[in-house]
Amino acid sequence: MKKLFVLILSVFMLMGCSSKTETISLKKPVTIAFYSIADCGECKAFKKNAIPYFKKVFGKQVTIKMYDMDATSTKTHYDTAINRLADFDQEYYGMGPFIDIEGYFSYLGYRAGDEEAIAKDIHNAQYDKKLTSTLEGHRFSYKS
Repeated sequence: MKKLFVLILSVFMLMGCSSKTETISLKKPVTIAFYSIADCGECKAFKKNAIPYFKKVFGKQVTIKMYDMDATSTKTHYDTAINRLADFDQEYYGMGPFIDIEGYFSYLGYRAGDEEAIAKDIHNAQYDKKLTSTLEGHRFSYKS
């Protein structure tokens, strides 16, 4: 009887611990340009956590472009992204990670878990809903 109880308890615990990430439907595909610096811990965390998350929740609806900010060939792409922003402070130029959601907005910096708010913002932007307040201090809007 005791073994049966432990078995049942184990099953419930395993079911409760399994997390299922739901997919997010978008109106149209989105491109995320990720600019990273080689020795940046936040950049490494973004690669490890956020990129797989976006691929999982958006599936084929997302294209991820990765740029190395240490490479001189990235400067043109980076400058183009920065110049599209309405409120970017040049004091932050060259800092990473820099995440550009092409056609919508950009983010500077990353903490584990931010990917959920970013995904929600992408969805909200496409459906003309208010963006989350979670990352508003790190989000830069596009020029009109």
